Amino acid sequence: MRSFLVLLHRYIGLATAVFLLLAGITGSILAFNHELDEWLNPRFYAASAEGQRLPPGDLVDAVQSAHPKLQVWYMEYPNEAGHTALLAAVPRNDPATGKPFDERNQVFYLDPASGEQKGQRYWGECCFQRENFIPFVLEFHYNLTLPGNWGLLLMGLVAIAWVIDCFIALWLTLPRGKPFWKKWSTAWKIKGGHAYRLNFDLHRAGGLWLWLLLLPIAVSSVAMNLPSQVFKPVVSLFSPIEPSVYEARSRMPVEELGITRLSYQQAYERAQQEGKRLGLTAPIGELYYSFEYNFYGAGFGQHDTEAHGKSWLFFHGTDGRLLGQEIAGEGTLGERFYRLQLPIHGGRIIGFTGQVMIAVLGVLIAGLSGTGVYIWWRKWQARRSSKARRVV
Repeated sequence: MRSFLVLLHRYIGLATAVFLLLAGITGSILAFNHELDEWLNPRFYAASAEGQRLPPGDLVDAVQSAHPKLQVWYMEYPNEAGHTALLAAVPRNDPATGKPFDERNQVFYLDPASGEQKGQRYWGECCFQRENFIPFVLEFHYNLTLPGNWGLLLMGLVAIAWVIDCFIALWLTLPRGKPFWKKWSTAWKIKGGHAYRLNFDLHRAGGLWLWLLLLPIAVSSVAMNLPSQVFKPVVSLFSPIEPSVYEARSRMPVEELGITRLSYQQAYERAQQEGKRLGLTAPIGELYYSFEYNFYGAGFGQHDTEAHGKSWLFFHGTDGRLLGQEIAGEGTLGERFYRLQLPIHGGRIIGFTGQVMIAVLGVLIAGLSGTGVYIWWRKWQARRSSKARRVV
């Protein structure tokens, strides 16, 4: 049994090593993605105009009037002074052809008081210019910038393998024979010595000391890449999780989805009314529209800073009726557990300290992948040399 687990650990590790190394490095950077992007691109975020903020609908209209071939699908509406509003836009369908205009996805930064455009960029463009760096790293971390859903599926499979390997790796550190604790204690130590011994100790002891941090990150990776395919069905075995509005409407016939009649401003006002009724005290910080499934989503809070996940309300794009709600700290145990995955993955569940931990952990994950490959390479060389000697 042990020899089988050793082989499984070896080949899972080799298959996922490059992906985890890249995910670790990019994840370390993304622990402070908002802060880093503002530092790199202050002109995008600084708003100088004084006075009251324009309504969200006016900001959407300003972008769509200036860029008639684009339609806004997402916005971040600032609730802090001196901060711009972010609006993301995608190509409209050309009425003549029924196909999208030949335009790239763009993000605009507007002064919320004057509506003046402070910045614009093409989201996800490669690679290392100031304006492209954080968006590119964000896209690469989640989907390797592969087309369609291929990147999400691939990274989701890597995450599943990582979860499984966490348990295999822990099992392999357990000693054979007694005294159990005395023998196991050596697995937690880095004794050093020659390069192979040092790498082996770093790999084994590092994995043990970090195990309780690595497993939640691996699990949350599954939740974000394969939520409806894997994570929710597994969690539902223990506690039910209702399908999200997106999942529910994706299963409906197109003719039942309705047509767009509700504007961004009307959706925002509906969200304010419902939020007040439900006792949500955080202001609306995000608003998006699903063109595919005809509904609006309103997020209460800024960015992903809410420790227990953000609260969301969802409204029909035709008549504005409430379709669903995801309130932080409410729902079944399974639903609350699912909503915690994003704050866990980014470390924001425990604030600034958690962000620092995730930044450090990302580097250590890359290091564990590197030491694992080095151990395999040294053993492969040894087996190869031994085979050559036997032949001679």
